[in-house]
This record gives sequence, C-alpha cells and structure tokens, in this order.
Amino acid sequence: MHVQMTNVKTHVVEIAIRGNSVECNKNSGNFKAVRVADRRWAILSTDEDNLDDLVDRAKMLASKEGEGIQLADAELAIGDFKFKEGYFDEESAIELLMDLKRELGGFIEAILTYEKTFREIRTSDGADAREEKETTDLNLSVLERGVASIHVGGIGGLEIIEDKFEFLIDELRGRINGLKKAKYLNPLMRGSKFDVILSKETACAFVHEIVHKLEADILSTEIEEGYGITVYDNPMGFGGYHFDDEGVLAKEKCLIDDGKIITYLHTRESAFKFGEEPLGNGRGIFTIPKAFQTNLFVERGDWSFDEMVEETREGFIAEGLIKAEIQNEIVTIYPEICWYVKNGEMICPAIVNCIRIPVREALKRIKAVGKEHFERIGYEKGFAISETSPPIAIEATVS
Repeated sequence: MHVQMTNVKTHVVEIAIRGNSVECNKNSGNFKAVRVADRRWAILSTDEDNLDDLVDRAKMLASKEGEGIQLADAELAIGDFKFKEGYFDEESAIELLMDLKRELGGFIEAILTYEKTFREIRTSDGADAREEKETTDLNLSVLERGVASIHVGGIGGLEIIEDKFEFLIDELRGRINGLKKAKYLNPLMRGSKFDVILSKETACAFVHEIVHKLEADILSTEIEEGYGITVYDNPMGFGGYHFDDEGVLAKEKCLIDDGKIITYLHTRESAFKFGEEPLGNGRGIFTIPKAFQTNLFVERGDWSFDEMVEETREGFIAEGLIKAEIQNEIVTIYPEICWYVKNGEMICPAIVNCIRIPVREALKRIKAVGKEHFERIGYEKGFAISETSPPIAIEATVS
C-alpha cells in the first residue's frame, strides 16, 4: 500500500482591466490531500488540520475491489526547495496595466495574476519535500475587428511583466494592424495544402499538441519519424517544479531527438507498466496522477525566418492563437492572423479559419525549423505549462 500526504498553501492576487473597469481580487487557501494506491486509487482532501481520519478512510477505500496499483521505483525528493523571489505591488501593477491601455488604445482586457505557492509532499516510501514558488503572468487581449492577444509570464514577481512592456506593445500593434487590413481567404483555397510557417504561438501550440500524444497513460497514436526536430521537457520554468505531484525529483528529458520519439511522459504507474524510470511528470493532487508536460523546449534549427519566407512558393505565415486541439487525430490550429506568401514575399494579411495537420504524419511534414525562439505560457487542466519554440515550416491543409 502506497500512501501520500500533500499540503498546499496558495495566495493569489488578480488585477484586471476590462474596458472601463479596474478590478483587484485576492484569495488564499490551504488544502490537504491524501492519496492511497492499493487495489485501487483513493483520493480524499480537506481544509482541516487533522489528517488521521482521512488517511484511515483512504486506506479503507483503496483496499476494496480493484485490479491492484503498482508504482515504479523513483528518485524521490527530500528537503527544502525554493525558486527565485520577485516583488509585487498592487499599485504598481495597476499603473502598469493602465500604461498598456494608454499605449494600445481601444478596448482591452488585461488580467495580471500573481501567485505564491507552498507545496509539501510526504510518501510512505520516502519522499519528504517542501517547495516555494512565485509566478506572475499577464493575459492581454485587444479587440480590433478580431482579437489580438498574448500571454506572458514567468517565475518571479511584477518585474517579469515590466521587462516585457515594449515587447508586448510591439507584438500587439503588429497584430492589430494586420487584422485591420486582413482579407478573407479565397474560398477556392480552402481545403488545399500549402506550406505554412507556424510562428510564435502557433509553433508552440503545434509542439504542445504533439506532446499530448507522448503522455504514456493515454498513448493512442503512433507518430512516424520525420524531420530533425528536437524537443525537451525541462522542469525549470514557469510550468515547472523541483519535484512533481508524486514526490518524484523532476529532471530534464529529451522527448523527440532529430525527428524520432525516444521518451514518453510518465507517472509512476505508467512507468511501471513500460518498465521505465519516472522522471517527474506526474501532475495533479486531487486526482489520479496525470502524465503531463512542464516546459517544452524546441532546439533551434538552421533557418532564419527570412530564409523560410523566401523558400515559400505559395503559403502562409500563421501567428497568434485562438485555440489548438486534436480532432479525429488531426492537429487543428486556429490562428489569430495569417500572412499570405507568394514567391517568397509576404503579400497581405489574411483571415484563415484553421490549419490542419495529421498527427501520425506531423513530424514527417516538417520542412524547416527556425532560429528565433518564442515562449508561450498558459494553464491546462489547472497545470501551469510553457513551450518555447522557433518557427516551424510544415505542409498543412488550410481552411
């Protein structure tokens, strides 16, 4: 029988500007969870201090009928861990958002979130670790014909966003100007294959969706070997930690090496089934552990962005992200804005509904990987995550 006890304390400050409204909200929480693996999983949580009754009940529930849970041995975390500290001041945060509003004009929605988290995990097989982490992120959107948006952040305080002020202005102004001039895609082009340069958020989203297929607890599709792209999962970043939610020390791992998948993301349970070592990707405290990414990092390629454009006979540059998902084993990316490229020249901005790439052939369809890195951060299933990727040129269906 495996027993895990987790204690999480959080303090969150959210400051938002929505049109003519300024909002500041705070909340703090202290939650405890017990997770037991025996014949089956049992997970219970509470905001009370005494866990004895909760542990006894979880043990009883886990010992009932079930196939039996087996966990791989792992290098477990012991001791105290802490990320770098930053500073946060509410008035400075409000003024920063007001400065962005004045610079960008129009209707904006800016949501700045500062979160301080303390996490403690103890397990019956030896994990005994504590971690402190501060993150600050800004989700910024501007309404102009369509929506131009960007999400930035990192480990630390308000200085993370202050350092990106000019970058935010430049990025959003460029997208706003593109949206103002954008033409709708010629209906005769819809459903045709083109060379597409996935840039910035769209490149990050493509890599993110492919890595979903490397989660060992839900493997479903074999991805064919392809172009020489290399992808790492690195726990030291916005979406990371020193140890995962099973108490396993988190380590960097190469998932895709030169276009070939070599490693999967594991929980301790999936690692046992595969006969592999868990390296710290078990996420989730109030559920069965989920194999999930932390911070994905794509190695730079050999192509400059200009070279990628020059080599495009006819195609598109996709930038900004409405959403991305896998539908019927197809990676589907909905970009905010595209640029039509003809004979190596950017002709005009275009409004494209979606870009579609079959999962199985995704790596084979890559034609070039660029040099200029871009980081996208976000949250999925409640987990902080990030991806850093250069532009990726790929054959895709455009609709």
